[in-house]
Amino acid sequence: MPHVDLLLIILAAGLQVSTQAPIYGGSTPPPQPGNWLPATSAYSEGPYKQAIHLSFDGMHQFDLTRFIAQYPNSTWASIVKNGLMFSNARASSPSDSPPSMGELYAGASPRDSGIFWQTVWDRSLYPAGSNCTGPIGAVADWSETGDMDSSMLDGGGAFNLTSFPMQLTAWGSCETLLPHNYIRVNTVFEVGRSNGLVTAYGDKHPTYEFLNGPSGLGLSQGYFPEITSVAPTLEAQLAWDDLQWSALRNWTNGNWANGSVNPAGAPSLYAAGFQAITWAQSKAGYIDGAGAPNKTLEEAFVATDERLGLFLKDLESAGKLNDTLLLLGSKQGQGPVNPKDLVVIDPKTIIDGAGVPVAYFIGDDGGIMWLKNGADAQTAKQNLLANSSLGISYVLAGQEIIGAGFGSPFLDPRVPDLVIGAKVGPLWHTGFAFEEHGGFLPQDLDVPLVAYNPNLQPQNITQIVSNRQVASTLLHALGLPLAQLDGFRLGQAPVLPKLFGN
Repeated sequence: MPHVDLLLIILAAGLQVSTQAPIYGGSTPPPQPGNWLPATSAYSEGPYKQAIHLSFDGMHQFDLTRFIAQYPNSTWASIVKNGLMFSNARASSPSDSPPSMGELYAGASPRDSGIFWQTVWDRSLYPAGSNCTGPIGAVADWSETGDMDSSMLDGGGAFNLTSFPMQLTAWGSCETLLPHNYIRVNTVFEVGRSNGLVTAYGDKHPTYEFLNGPSGLGLSQGYFPEITSVAPTLEAQLAWDDLQWSALRNWTNGNWANGSVNPAGAPSLYAAGFQAITWAQSKAGYIDGAGAPNKTLEEAFVATDERLGLFLKDLESAGKLNDTLLLLGSKQGQGPVNPKDLVVIDPKTIIDGAGVPVAYFIGDDGGIMWLKNGADAQTAKQNLLANSSLGISYVLAGQEIIGAGFGSPFLDPRVPDLVIGAKVGPLWHTGFAFEEHGGFLPQDLDVPLVAYNPNLQPQNITQIVSNRQVASTLLHALGLPLAQLDGFRLGQAPVLPKLFGN
């Protein structure tokens, strides 16, 4: 498939697009009257007027520590001088992007969000195009497969509905399941909009609109340029990131992502994810186990730091920096860090190694598996552990999965029958990559998390915290009612410590 022209992306990234120019930031959203409450002043009772989260996907805590030491005059170094660094933050398990996003923006674990990986098996759904006939059980694929045309920056401008699974409704009709229908809990964006705020989010696939939440209306604007349409070069990945930086700048200035005026004004609650670092980790990696980056990866770190500095200036120019809580971190890390540990293994060998009929397996540096017959779980576990060539560290099955907090494979149609932990080094991956994510190792879970405002006193918080706590912290910063967030009510998302005197 053809790649989007790199020059076009670079030009688009640097433009504040007018309504007269070609629109590279997407079309201007139509009016959204809906049944939302009118704007209130409730959020003004919070300590901040804007709450923003930025995810630099793939970044580890050790990356942040090294970068600050090596570049003491960098943007990251200045942020830590006026911020709280949570140096023992943990990402989601599994650590693939969608469950990680469920933690960050819904405050819910995969067990409660119902999202375990980007592509999963669901025992309660029917295959795409089946009209809910035939055997039940289907793949739910929330990747670029859901695009009408993933070679286009806008994903072809629509979903390919024939790629989505189907479900029987309570009244017996068959319907296509959209991404936002899949998440089981509400998101911070739904809480924000239901209280009259403008919200926005940007990331790498149009299917990530699932952060609209079950209502489908949580985002005033979602901006999802398709990452797979972009050429496999660092220059192109940074240009894609620049589209997100441009959207953030436009949102900050009260515009839509494309630069046209948003009549409702600037969002109070917004976020974005960036891909250059995670791409460079996968394609170039590190030099050694100490985390010294390859030249390409270091270029990604430096370029990202420069762009972060420009965004702080955008906030300052808009007169909003002092009134903004900025949370910075990563959805997940990646591994293996040491290229000498790397062993790429065909995922089919894991499926074959189970020795029983497999419904679906997904994995990279860890994985999850659904069986055609859940009663085979213990047999599959024994077979997998008996094969030392597969790079498996442990396998959880049955009650072990329940005990580990993933939910019940006996009661929940989404919970996998097996949770498979990899040793450090193996990647169950088709094709070559230096690093990948999704698993349960420290290389996946030990992520940076920094809370920044120019008026904060610097602290290094060493107690273990979770990315899940980002959700309630964003809401608390704006004075929004935490009890409206499902993840908080479930007891999974306490506000980050020390930030508000708590």
